[in-house]
Amino acid sequence: MIMLGHDEAVANWVASFTGKPFQPPYTAFGSIHEGRITGGFVFTNYNGNSIELSLAGHGVTNRGLWRAILHYVFDQLKAHRIEIHTSETNTIVKKLAPRLGFAFE
Repeated sequence: MIMLGHDEAVANWVASFTGKPFQPPYTAFGSIHEGRITGGFVFTNYNGNSIELSLAGHGVTNRGLWRAILHYVFDQLKAHRIEIHTSETNTIVKKLAPRLGFAFE
């Protein structure tokens, strides 16, 4: 299930995994399983053209969540670029990113 409207809780949860605290303004989506946050996406540094996305946890490869993310970034914000930040050890996201059209730089 997708969790919206709890930006601070999701951002703090992601920060606990990434070691990167987030300062407002930011927007966050969470992945919920059995009432607990299991994954999170935090959007920061939106400049009208691009946005940064930090993510962590289980469920971050859920297709429904990615559809929501891509809709939010490209359709709602009208951004042209997403920069993704994740752990070096997050091999699942590293494999998924190219299939979603992302390129490593």
